[in-house]
Amino acid sequence: MIFIRFARTFRERAPEWVLAFILWGWGFTLLLPGDSFGRPFFRPLREMAPEEWWGTVTFAVGCLRLVALYVNGSRSETPRVRQIGSGVGMLVWAFLTAGALAVEWRSPAVFTYAGLFALEAIMFQYAGADALRVASGTYGDGRK
Repeated sequence: MIFIRFARTFRERAPEWVLAFILWGWGFTLLLPGDSFGRPFFRPLREMAPEEWWGTVTFAVGCLRLVALYVNGSRSETPRVRQIGSGVGMLVWAFLTAGALAVEWRSPAVFTYAGLFALEAIMFQYAGADALRVASGTYGDGRK
């Protein structure tokens, strides 16, 4: 039963799994030795907080999202945790998009980070819809 539920929700949440993994990996690489924020388009993030802070926050949120997706898929509903994770992801990708536009506007990074932001926004909305469904006790088609 748990495997069937997980398989169903994994298929529905595949983009969230990928985004959570990207955020986790992004944070993980920032925690490695070296100066990742040395590139100019990281300036907006660097002005807000040091690289170690961004690494810790994005790594932790990525981990939390992965756990929430597993729990959501196999045991219970966690739409608000998923929604908060997507919100943090949107902030990170928005700052990176702004940084790329300010410094290297002809870079593929503009499209990459803007695309990640857009996908996070869609997943944010999906998680919000799931939260409403859980609160009302119905499925999207009105079933109980």
